[in-house]
Amino acid sequence: MPRTHHARPIVLILLGVLAILALAGTAVYAAVAAKPDFTLGVNPTSTSVQQGGNASYGLTLTGSAGFTGSVSLSAAASPASPNGLASSLAPSSVALSTSQTSGSSTLSVRTTADTPPGSYAITVTGTSGPTKHSLGVTLNVSRASGPAFTLTATPASATVPAGSTAVYTLAITRAPGFAGGVALTVEGNWPAGTTATFSPNPASGTSASLQVTTGTATPTGTYPLHVVGSASVNGTTQYQYAATQLTVSEPTGPAQPFTISGNLPGQLAPGAPAQRLDLTLANPNKKSLDISDLTVTISRIVRASGVTAPCGTSDYSVTQYGGSYPLTLAGGRSATLSQLGVPVSGLPRVQMLDTRVSQDGCKGATLTLAYSGSGRGN
Repeated sequence: MPRTHHARPIVLILLGVLAILALAGTAVYAAVAAKPDFTLGVNPTSTSVQQGGNASYGLTLTGSAGFTGSVSLSAAASPASPNGLASSLAPSSVALSTSQTSGSSTLSVRTTADTPPGSYAITVTGTSGPTKHSLGVTLNVSRASGPAFTLTATPASATVPAGSTAVYTLAITRAPGFAGGVALTVEGNWPAGTTATFSPNPASGTSASLQVTTGTATPTGTYPLHVVGSASVNGTTQYQYAATQLTVSEPTGPAQPFTISGNLPGQLAPGAPAQRLDLTLANPNKKSLDISDLTVTISRIVRASGVTAPCGTSDYSVTQYGGSYPLTLAGGRSATLSQLGVPVSGLPRVQMLDTRVSQDGCKGATLTLAYSGSGRGN
């Protein structure tokens, strides 16, 4: 049986090949080891806010296979940089190691009243050397249900003699995220020879003043006034109203000279609280004066030496005197507004605005303030 004798070597050879291949496969599998890496997680993956609202997402980072390194975090929104949408990460870098295999960060997203309603995809990326991982979250922005701002006027009524000026303080309460300008106008049954002036207008902060100047021939009586504030919000004009009134009494005696002086008590800085002016009034006359129509203006701005960037009155806001009139000052006497009983809330104020453009030209600038008013003898 020759065929039987020749078959055995063939089987042995095949078995030997299979054994070698099996050993090789085992060797290759054993050579592949897990690489150090990290993973990103987030909770929640989606949230909703109204215009002007804020959202936050909790991020978790987990290292594996002995990962050691610092993971830098970044966030990008789509559509890219929509109006009023801003994100931040705290912390923006997380260190992982074999002894500290997990870490966390918070993604905060801020909207404004001008952020268009819609759904925004935000991609968070973690990078450590050549290793990079990303994940996505969703922010749904809905239209705000309330007004972007409200308006109130104080005092509710002001009485001045004909030929004098009544001053009203306007408080602008803004919804979260609304930073737009509010244009101011006044409506009413105006008496003859009366004018109205707002400062500033439009108002970019939380207050403004209204000065209503009467003429010597303005008829006596009480006149209702309606202050109107308007602002553009998401392409739509919103209106708010405040009611007050003006009472004009008989004119007092002839105009008499007096002086006004005062300086800001501190430095002005973008967005810092307004500096109040406790002005000093001096009456050189023998008889007392009834003083009204106090006005503060910025007459000159001198930039620091070597500064060429622009700096103008639009970088500042002046809130006029908001107390009652007249201020009676005895003859031969000097007194500050506070000494005459004017509350702190009624003092004129100067503030440097925090605008969206560079204000480097205002660093170290010197402001010259001009004061005016009217005084009539008793």
